This record gives sequence, C-alpha cells and structure tokens, in this order.
Amino acid sequence: MRNNRIVNPISQEMLDVIKSLGYKKVVPEDQAIFDPYYDQMNEPWSASTCFLNMIAWGDTLPVFSKIENNMIISFCYESNEGILVGIPFIGHYDDESFKLSFDILRHDFEVIGEKVVMMDITEWMLPYFERYEGYDFDIEDNRDYMEYIYSAESFEAGLDMQDDRYRYNYFKRKFNYETVEITKDSLDEIIEFMDTLWCGSKNCVECHFGCLVEVTKRVVSSFDKIHAKGILVRVDGEMVGFCIVSMRMGQAVYQFKHAVNKMKGINEYLLKECYDRFLKGCDFVNYTEDCGIESLRRYKIHLCPEYSLLSRLTLNEKE
Repeated sequence: MRNNRIVNPISQEMLDVIKSLGYKKVVPEDQAIFDPYYDQMNEPWSASTCFLNMIAWGDTLPVFSKIENNMIISFCYESNEGILVGIPFIGHYDDESFKLSFDILRHDFEVIGEKVVMMDITEWMLPYFERYEGYDFDIEDNRDYMEYIYSAESFEAGLDMQDDRYRYNYFKRKFNYETVEITKDSLDEIIEFMDTLWCGSKNCVECHFGCLVEVTKRVVSSFDKIHAKGILVRVDGEMVGFCIVSMRMGQAVYQFKHAVNKMKGINEYLLKECYDRFLKGCDFVNYTEDCGIESLRRYKIHLCPEYSLLSRLTLNEKE
C-alpha cells in the first residue's frame, strides 16, 4: 500500500493569508498563462522550475503564484520541513524588475511570518540578488542537486557511442517490442507498471519528497495540458518502461524515466527514441540531478563526451 501521508500539511491559517495576498495554487490549466513568461527568460532555468515539475510535486511541494510587474512570483510549501520557500521569478530579468518583484516577495513572506529562503536559483540569477540592497543571505551550493547539461551535439554523440549503440540495437533486434506515445489515456497502464516496478522494490520512506507513483499520476493525468511528451514500451504485450520529456525555448529536459533495468538496452532505447521523436532541434539537454546516488552520478558523467553542471543554489536570509 502506498503511503501518501504528508508530514507537515499546510495549515488553513497560512492558506488563508496566502490567498489574501493574491496567490493561488498552480494547476495544469495555468500552463498557457506561464508560457509567455518562460519565453521572456534571459537564460535557461533549472528543471525544477519547469511547469511540469510544479504540477508533478503539487501535493508535497504545492506551488502558489501571482503575476506582478510582468513577472510571475512564486513560492512552494515544503511539507517535509513545514516552511515556505521562494522559487525563481519567471519572466525577463533586469535590475528594476527584479527589485520590484523581490520587494513584493519579501513583504509577502513577512506578512505570512516566514523568513525568506530562495531555492533552485541558477548562477545567472545570483547577481540580481547580490545587487539588491538590504538583503543579506547565506548561499548553499549542494553538489548533489546540480543538473547535468549536454549540448545537443554532445548528447547525440553520446547516444552513438559504441556501447550505447550496441545496447540500443540489441534491444531492437532481440525483443518483440511495441512503442506507444503517452496520452492521459495511458494512466492506468503506467500506474500499474509503477506499482509493480517501483513500489514492489522500494520502501515508502525512500520517497521522501512524496509518493513517486502519485507524482507520475499527476503528470500523466494532465498530459494534454502541460506540454509533456513521452513514450511507453511493451515487450510481448507487457509494459517494460516509459520516458517523459519536455522542451521549451530550445531546452530539452528528461523529466521521468523508469524501466525494467535488467532488460538489456531498454534504457538506451528510451533515451534515443524520445530524443528522435520529440527533442530534435533542441540547443541542449538537461538530464537533471543525480540525487547523490553514486551509480547514477557515474552514469550521467559518462553518458556523453562533454557535459557541464547547472548549479541550483539555495539562498537563506540571515537573521
């Protein structure tokens, strides 16, 4: 049985104050509202700032937003810690717009009674905070949450390395497979697969940011609204893996990938097939963080000949 218990649910009192300040919880239908603001961003943003991610973790990390000064101001409630955390503004950054938006955010945090913490700040955003007078903060740069970035050329070269090409071709040659593009109608099949593959081998305490099956359910249920793309693969009629990606402004992101890993070549097939179907023409690929898992870190480092790391900084307001 899945454990969907939220450790520190948000209080009705805090919700009432948040609503009184003009914020509302982000829902899938807001994608069309957010799109023009993403298109104005100066540089790429982290995978966690993608709209799909805001929906995926919407129970344990619900996001609240409002539009002010031609920017989207947002924060999330971190239910593990029981605190509010600011997330990057979405829109075009310049010093004046940033100051006006940050003035609003600081005021709202003060009204709610929380100290300002900003998470998932990328390095190009940091100077705007540093130039803001009167805000003193400590910077956390957690290596475990840096995201792996590959140029499109490097990623394609990685997919074509000898071992990866061999595994990809082995899967296509060896197995009687069927590939289907995901829609919201794929929900039951994918959830049944996750119940078996994930919940059958994991303890609920390992899903410390929320139930991954419920996360997957929220994403697939909203597939037609949040610009998600993906495939599921069956072998001999049984599902063996799926992959979900998104792309905006030339930034391709691999959001979710789960497979029967003992099946040789399935992961290489999912990567390449999603890239060829949905991500061709991107400028770069974001393969998200390794969560501190050493085997995953080695895999992402060796996936492509060249890669860079996208820092996700946390800024903590000093007392």
